Amino acid sequence: MNEVGTLPLPVPAAAAAVEREAAPPLLGALVALAELPPNAILDQTALARALAVGERTIRNMVHRFELPPGVPLAGRKVWFAGRVLAHLEAAAAAAANEANGIASRLRRIG
Repeated sequence: MNEVGTLPLPVPAAAAAVEREAAPPLLGALVALAELPPNAILDQTALARALAVGERTIRNMVHRFELPPGVPLAGRKVWFAGRVLAHLEAAAAAAANEANGIASRLRRIG
């Protein structure tokens, strides 16, 4: 088993590779994160690499609740790929619900 933080991103299938090349960098990074097993353990460096951002950005995203807090393991914070994706999906659903509510209110007054 690989050491925490050194998990390589899986080699994508040909179709996913084409999609990643055509996608913006963040979307490609999310595809790479989604291809990891849900129980893959990522340290801050690996998570930053998977999301194509810097380590400071990871800390800021946690403080802004854009990412779940890391779990302490061996003196450092780690994240499970599945939990990160679930958190992002929940945030996207909440944003969609809020947008639908605003659109509904605007239709009533307009």
